[in-house]
Amino acid sequence: MLRIVDGRSGEPVELDPGRRAPLRVLAHTGAVGGTTALRVLLVADVLARTAESYGGQVLVAVVGPADPALDAAASALGIGPAAARGDSAGEAEEALAGRARVHVAATGTETGGPRLDVGTAHPDEAPAGPAVRLALLGLDRRAPAELSPRALEAADARLGQWRRAVARWAESPSKPMCAEYVERLQAALAADLDTAAYLAALDRLAAETALPDGSRFETFAHADRVLALELTREVGGVRP
Repeated sequence: MLRIVDGRSGEPVELDPGRRAPLRVLAHTGAVGGTTALRVLLVADVLARTAESYGGQVLVAVVGPADPALDAAASALGIGPAAARGDSAGEAEEALAGRARVHVAATGTETGGPRLDVGTAHPDEAPAGPAVRLALLGLDRRAPAELSPRALEAADARLGQWRRAVARWAESPSKPMCAEYVERLQAALAADLDTAAYLAALDRLAAETALPDGSRFETFAHADRVLALELTREVGGVRP
Protein backbone atom coordinates (compact mmCIF):
# COMPACT_ATOMS: atom_id res chain seq x y z
CA MET A 1 0.00 0.00 0.00
CA LEU A 2 1.23 3.49 -0.84
CA ARG A 3 0.86 6.29 1.67
CA ILE A 4 0.79 9.97 0.71
CA VAL A 5 0.20 13.16 2.65
CA ASP A 6 -2.86 14.95 1.32
CA GLY A 7 -1.86 18.51 0.49
CA ARG A 8 -5.38 19.72 1.27
CA SER A 9 -5.76 18.25 4.76
CA GLY A 10 -2.20 17.44 5.76
CA GLU A 11 -3.40 13.96 6.72
CA PRO A 12 -1.90 10.65 5.51
CA VAL A 13 -3.93 8.80 2.89
CA GLU A 14 -3.44 5.21 1.79
CA LEU A 15 -3.65 4.46 -1.91
CA ASP A 16 -4.25 1.07 -3.44
CA PRO A 17 -1.62 0.90 -6.22
CA GLY A 18 -4.21 -0.21 -8.74
CA ARG A 19 -4.24 -3.97 -8.31
CA ARG A 20 -8.02 -4.27 -7.96
CA ALA A 21 -9.01 -1.40 -10.25
CA PRO A 22 -6.93 1.16 -12.17
CA LEU A 23 -5.44 3.94 -10.07
CA ARG A 24 -6.71 7.07 -11.81
CA VAL A 25 -4.49 10.14 -11.44
CA LEU A 26 -5.10 13.70 -12.58
CA ALA A 27 -2.04 15.89 -13.25
CA HIS A 28 -3.07 19.55 -13.15
CA THR A 29 -0.85 21.65 -15.44
CA GLY A 30 -3.16 24.33 -16.79
CA ALA A 31 -2.87 26.88 -13.99
CA VAL A 32 0.94 26.94 -13.74
CA GLY A 33 2.68 26.19 -17.03
CA GLY A 34 6.42 26.20 -17.66
CA THR A 35 8.82 24.11 -15.62
CA THR A 36 6.37 23.86 -12.73
CA ALA A 37 3.89 22.09 -15.02
CA LEU A 38 6.70 19.80 -16.15
CA ARG A 39 7.45 19.00 -12.51
CA VAL A 40 3.79 18.16 -11.92
CA LEU A 41 3.94 15.69 -14.81
CA LEU A 42 7.17 14.22 -13.42
CA VAL A 43 5.65 13.58 -9.99
CA ALA A 44 2.63 11.94 -11.63
CA ASP A 45 4.99 9.80 -13.72
CA VAL A 46 6.93 8.66 -10.64
CA LEU A 47 3.67 7.86 -8.85
CA ALA A 48 2.55 5.80 -11.84
CA ARG A 49 5.86 3.94 -12.08
CA THR A 50 5.82 3.27 -8.35
CA ALA A 51 2.29 1.88 -8.43
CA GLU A 52 3.16 -0.26 -11.45
CA SER A 53 6.13 -1.70 -9.55
CA TYR A 54 3.53 -3.08 -7.11
CA GLY A 55 1.77 -4.77 -10.00
CA GLY A 56 -0.90 -2.12 -10.34
CA GLN A 57 -2.44 -0.41 -13.34
CA VAL A 58 -2.32 3.38 -13.51
CA LEU A 59 -4.15 5.83 -15.76
CA VAL A 60 -2.87 9.42 -15.79
CA ALA A 61 -4.85 12.25 -17.35
CA VAL A 62 -3.62 15.82 -17.78
CA VAL A 63 -5.92 18.66 -16.73
CA GLY A 64 -5.11 21.66 -18.87
CA PRO A 65 -5.03 22.83 -22.47
CA ALA A 66 -2.95 21.02 -25.07
CA ASP A 67 0.65 22.24 -24.96
CA PRO A 68 2.96 20.67 -27.58
CA ALA A 69 6.05 22.31 -26.04
CA LEU A 70 5.23 20.84 -22.62
CA ASP A 71 4.56 17.43 -24.15
CA ALA A 72 7.94 17.52 -25.92
CA ALA A 73 9.74 18.54 -22.73
CA ALA A 74 7.98 15.75 -20.81
CA SER A 75 9.02 13.19 -23.40
CA ALA A 76 12.63 14.39 -23.15
CA LEU A 77 12.47 13.76 -19.40
CA GLY A 78 11.29 10.18 -19.88
CA ILE A 79 7.75 10.97 -18.76
CA GLY A 80 5.25 8.55 -20.22
CA PRO A 81 2.40 9.90 -22.37
CA ALA A 82 -0.87 10.66 -20.61
CA ALA A 83 -3.80 8.34 -21.14
CA ALA A 84 -6.15 11.30 -21.62
CA ARG A 85 -6.48 15.05 -21.36
CA GLY A 86 -9.27 17.42 -20.39
CA ASP A 87 -9.71 21.16 -20.00
CA SER A 88 -11.31 20.48 -16.61
CA ALA A 89 -11.06 17.76 -13.98
CA GLY A 90 -14.53 16.58 -14.93
CA GLU A 91 -13.60 16.20 -18.60
CA ALA A 92 -10.41 14.35 -17.68
CA GLU A 93 -12.28 11.96 -15.37
CA GLU A 94 -14.85 11.35 -18.07
CA ALA A 95 -12.03 10.46 -20.47
CA LEU A 96 -10.64 8.04 -17.88
CA ALA A 97 -14.10 6.52 -17.35
CA GLY A 98 -13.90 6.95 -13.59
CA ARG A 99 -13.19 9.22 -10.65
CA ALA A 100 -9.59 10.15 -9.88
CA ARG A 101 -8.17 8.65 -6.71
CA VAL A 102 -5.38 11.22 -6.41
CA HIS A 103 -4.54 14.61 -7.89
CA VAL A 104 -1.04 15.96 -8.58
CA ALA A 105 -0.88 19.74 -8.67
CA ALA A 106 1.14 22.79 -7.77
CA THR A 107 0.78 23.71 -4.10
CA GLY A 108 -2.41 25.68 -3.50
CA THR A 109 -4.24 24.46 -6.61
CA GLU A 110 -7.91 23.77 -5.94
CA THR A 111 -8.65 20.11 -6.58
CA GLY A 112 -11.00 17.45 -5.33
CA GLY A 113 -9.80 14.33 -3.58
CA PRO A 114 -6.35 13.66 -2.09
CA ARG A 115 -3.63 15.88 -3.58
CA LEU A 116 0.11 15.47 -4.01
CA ASP A 117 1.49 18.98 -3.69
CA VAL A 118 4.32 20.03 -6.01
CA GLY A 119 6.53 23.07 -5.47
CA THR A 120 7.32 25.65 -8.10
CA ALA A 121 10.27 25.19 -10.45
CA HIS A 122 12.45 27.77 -12.20
CA PRO A 123 13.51 28.89 -14.74
CA ASP A 124 10.29 28.79 -16.73
CA GLU A 125 12.06 27.23 -19.71
CA ALA A 126 14.52 24.73 -18.27
CA PRO A 127 16.72 22.59 -20.51
CA ALA A 128 15.41 19.08 -21.04
CA GLY A 129 17.16 15.80 -20.42
CA PRO A 130 17.88 13.19 -17.75
CA ALA A 131 19.98 15.59 -15.65
CA VAL A 132 16.88 17.77 -15.21
CA ARG A 133 14.85 14.72 -14.16
CA LEU A 134 17.52 13.68 -11.67
CA ALA A 135 17.88 17.20 -10.27
CA LEU A 136 14.13 17.43 -9.64
CA LEU A 137 13.93 13.94 -8.14
CA GLY A 138 16.67 14.86 -5.69
CA LEU A 139 14.43 17.46 -4.03
CA ASP A 140 11.44 17.23 -1.75
CA ARG A 141 8.58 17.49 -4.25
CA ARG A 142 6.97 20.27 -2.18
CA ALA A 143 10.09 22.45 -2.04
CA PRO A 144 10.74 25.13 -4.68
CA ALA A 145 13.24 23.96 -7.29
CA GLU A 146 15.86 26.24 -8.83
CA LEU A 147 17.42 24.51 -11.82
CA SER A 148 20.56 26.61 -11.87
CA PRO A 149 23.50 25.69 -14.13
CA ARG A 150 25.37 24.53 -11.03
CA ALA A 151 22.50 22.26 -9.93
CA LEU A 152 22.26 20.73 -13.39
CA GLU A 153 26.03 20.22 -13.59
CA ALA A 154 25.94 18.40 -10.25
CA ALA A 155 23.03 16.22 -11.40
CA ASP A 156 24.79 15.44 -14.68
CA ALA A 157 27.96 14.46 -12.81
CA ARG A 158 25.99 12.21 -10.44
CA LEU A 159 24.23 10.57 -13.36
CA GLY A 160 27.51 9.99 -15.18
CA GLN A 161 29.06 8.39 -12.12
CA TRP A 162 26.11 6.05 -11.70
CA ARG A 163 26.04 5.02 -15.35
CA ARG A 164 29.77 4.28 -15.37
CA ALA A 165 29.48 2.31 -12.15
CA VAL A 166 26.52 0.30 -13.46
CA ALA A 167 28.45 -0.50 -16.66
CA ARG A 168 31.42 -1.66 -14.58
CA TRP A 169 29.29 -3.79 -12.27
CA ALA A 170 27.59 -5.40 -15.27
CA GLU A 171 30.90 -7.09 -16.13
CA SER A 172 30.69 -9.16 -12.93
CA PRO A 173 28.56 -12.29 -12.45
CA SER A 174 24.93 -11.53 -11.72
CA LYS A 175 23.86 -11.77 -8.09
CA PRO A 176 20.46 -11.36 -6.38
CA MET A 177 19.41 -7.83 -5.54
CA CYS A 178 20.44 -6.60 -2.11
CA ALA A 179 17.30 -7.17 -0.02
CA GLU A 180 18.20 -4.52 2.55
CA TYR A 181 18.48 -1.82 -0.08
CA VAL A 182 15.40 -2.97 -1.97
CA GLU A 183 13.46 -2.55 1.28
CA ARG A 184 14.92 0.93 1.77
CA LEU A 185 13.97 1.93 -1.76
CA GLN A 186 10.43 0.60 -1.44
CA ALA A 187 9.99 2.27 1.95
CA ALA A 188 11.10 5.64 0.57
CA LEU A 189 8.49 5.64 -2.18
CA ALA A 190 5.76 4.08 -0.06
CA ALA A 191 6.14 6.94 2.43
CA ASP A 192 4.82 9.95 0.52
CA LEU A 193 6.85 9.35 -2.64
CA ASP A 194 10.16 10.43 -1.07
CA THR A 195 12.38 10.41 -4.15
CA ALA A 196 15.18 12.29 -2.36
CA ALA A 197 15.48 9.43 0.16
CA TYR A 198 15.31 6.96 -2.76
CA LEU A 199 18.31 8.60 -4.42
CA ALA A 200 20.20 8.84 -1.12
CA ALA A 201 19.76 5.09 -0.64
CA LEU A 202 21.26 4.50 -4.09
CA ASP A 203 24.23 6.74 -3.22
CA ARG A 204 24.85 4.60 -0.12
CA LEU A 205 24.53 1.42 -2.16
CA ALA A 206 27.05 2.69 -4.73
CA ALA A 207 29.51 3.24 -1.89
CA GLU A 208 28.99 -0.26 -0.41
CA THR A 209 32.12 -1.81 -1.87
CA ALA A 210 31.73 -4.90 0.32
CA LEU A 211 28.63 -5.92 -1.64
CA PRO A 212 29.04 -7.99 -4.82
CA ASP A 213 29.10 -5.87 -7.96
CA GLY A 214 26.50 -8.13 -9.54
CA SER A 215 24.10 -7.41 -6.69
CA ARG A 216 24.62 -3.67 -6.99
CA PHE A 217 24.00 -3.87 -10.73
CA GLU A 218 20.71 -5.73 -10.34
CA THR A 219 19.52 -3.36 -7.61
CA PHE A 220 20.31 -0.24 -9.65
CA ALA A 221 18.67 -1.72 -12.74
CA HIS A 222 15.57 -2.48 -10.68
CA ALA A 223 15.54 1.04 -9.21
CA ASP A 224 15.66 2.53 -12.70
CA ARG A 225 12.18 1.20 -13.40
CA VAL A 226 10.99 4.14 -11.30
CA LEU A 227 13.81 6.60 -11.98
CA ALA A 228 13.77 6.18 -15.79
CA LEU A 229 17.31 7.60 -16.04
CA GLU A 230 18.66 4.93 -18.42
CA LEU A 231 21.21 3.84 -15.83
CA THR A 232 22.19 0.81 -17.92
CA ARG A 233 22.79 2.86 -21.08
CA GLU A 234 26.57 2.40 -21.03
CA VAL A 235 26.51 -1.35 -20.38
CA GLY A 236 28.55 -3.07 -23.07
CA GLY A 237 30.09 0.14 -24.30
CA VAL A 238 33.77 0.82 -24.79
CA ARG A 239 35.41 2.14 -21.63
CA PRO A 240 38.88 3.65 -21.33
